[in-house]
Amino acid sequence: MKKILLVEDLPQKADNIKSLLKLEFPEIEIEERSSYHTAIEEIYRNYNKYFVVLLDVSMSTYDAGVEENGGIPEALAGKMILDGMYLRDIPVKVKVMTMYESFDGKSIQELDKELREDSPENYDGYIFFLVSKK
Repeated sequence: MKKILLVEDLPQKADNIKSLLKLEFPEIEIEERSSYHTAIEEIYRNYNKYFVVLLDVSMSTYDAGVEENGGIPEALAGKMILDGMYLRDIPVKVKVMTMYESFDGKSIQELDKELREDSPENYDGYIFFLVSKK
């Protein structure tokens, strides 16, 4: 069975993405992580389980919980994860997902160009994700 790793810290956005994936690709198994640290831990240990990683650009450093606020929000956590994958020669493709148009003063187009140059083996483009308010 094909398996995707979904890295997203916003539960509503993660649920919307999973619903869409299950609708379009019912045979795919989805594993989830919701912070920088849990994502890198999963990718570094189990990358060979996944054929693609759907990666949020901005996320908290740690999982939020009952007694934990999730740590510091990191605007470019996804880029940091891609950098780590490159350094460890992890061969999994990554699609970056975002609902923001800029990150630390960089436009999504500038970030896209930078990721293509810095992580050509992994980075496979971005998906602009807009959550509708009904």
